Amino acid sequence: MTTFLVFVGTVLFLILIHEGGHFLAAKAVGMAVEEFAIGFGPALFSWKRKETKYSVRMLPLGGYVRLAGESGEAPEVPAERTYYGRPAWARFALSLSGPVANIVLAVVVVVGGTLVLGLPRLRVAGLIPDKPAAAVLQVGDVVLAVGGRSVWASGEVGTAVQKWAPGPVPFQVRRDGNTLDVQIVPLYSPEDGRYLVGAYFVPQVLLPEIRSLSATAPLTQVGFGPGDRVLAACGRPVASVLEFYSRWSEGCRSAEVVRDGAVLVLPLPDPGQGSVVDGVEFKALPVVYDRPGFAEGTARAFGEIGAVFTGFLGVLRGLFGRTIAPGEAVTGPVGIAALLGQGYRAGPYVFLFLVALISLNLALFNLVPFPALDGARMVFALYEMVFRRKVSPRLEMAVHTAGFFLLLGLVVLITFQDLVRLFR
Repeated sequence: MTTFLVFVGTVLFLILIHEGGHFLAAKAVGMAVEEFAIGFGPALFSWKRKETKYSVRMLPLGGYVRLAGESGEAPEVPAERTYYGRPAWARFALSLSGPVANIVLAVVVVVGGTLVLGLPRLRVAGLIPDKPAAAVLQVGDVVLAVGGRSVWASGEVGTAVQKWAPGPVPFQVRRDGNTLDVQIVPLYSPEDGRYLVGAYFVPQVLLPEIRSLSATAPLTQVGFGPGDRVLAACGRPVASVLEFYSRWSEGCRSAEVVRDGAVLVLPLPDPGQGSVVDGVEFKALPVVYDRPGFAEGTARAFGEIGAVFTGFLGVLRGLFGRTIAPGEAVTGPVGIAALLGQGYRAGPYVFLFLVALISLNLALFNLVPFPALDGARMVFALYEMVFRRKVSPRLEMAVHTAGFFLLLGLVVLITFQDLVRLFR
């Protein structure tokens, strides 16, 4: 129920922002708005103020701003205040305003969330035995800076290591509330073609202590149970799930486990039975958030937004180049609801970032020049501005109507695929 309420609330909010952009733009360019609706289908409640009817409808999967003269004659409204009675630039600006509103929302959410809530810090999630970092770092250490610069993403650690190698790399970490400055001399890895310190860095660290596991989990089949804590695998200490998994993937098939104060030796499953992490929920260290400075936080926020634009364009290229299957690139209401539910449980930063991500994707999707979307309306207006020739309103309306029903069919198909993936 929580996932459903979060999904509905988020979708309604994003639709309100998008359609609100169209509504304000219509007022700004002098178009008469007949109805401002959130949702489709029968109206749950509505009211009228001046010339505009406001309504909330049953299906929270969209919304619309109905403009005078957009879908037919509007004799009660002066011709210059109808949709097709306004110049092409006004219709272009009106269509662009919805996506712009979603982009502005995403910027505000990401920048605000970064500066107010902070960003998740990297933590040491695993150490490779006999590598340089194992003698200096500990699992759970919070990484503040590498090479004298603050780091927030694992890729930044690798970049700093390559910059300082082969000399010692300065690391600043937080351990038990204390800030430590240490140095690690990296080793060159011929297999990777770069210098490595021998550690893994992620924001969320899982500890090798089982909170719960399913009846079909491979660890259940070999005798593990809730509350078990893995001390070592094949005689080598284990301080995180990542280290536990690494020992198992390297061929270790036994583990020392603490259960009710006693130490047991239990077998580990063979790869044919599944992974040691399948169907298991492990205890996790809390994610650590720090607020970056204004300049750094703003720059990183816009960097994330730019990455979303780049990723969206990459998906479009993949779809048109047939290197990405449509089912893999697009998700529907069910998939979005599941994603929002996971984000809500993960914490406010993750949830806000997902809201911003969905808002950006909604904006970019609407800019695609497909009939019934804002992008197609912009193309019609742009055609008129460039060629000084007006497209027949009936023809444009027919194109958008056909596009709407095609989009509706795609939503049904995508939702079916989401349900298949959910219950697979």
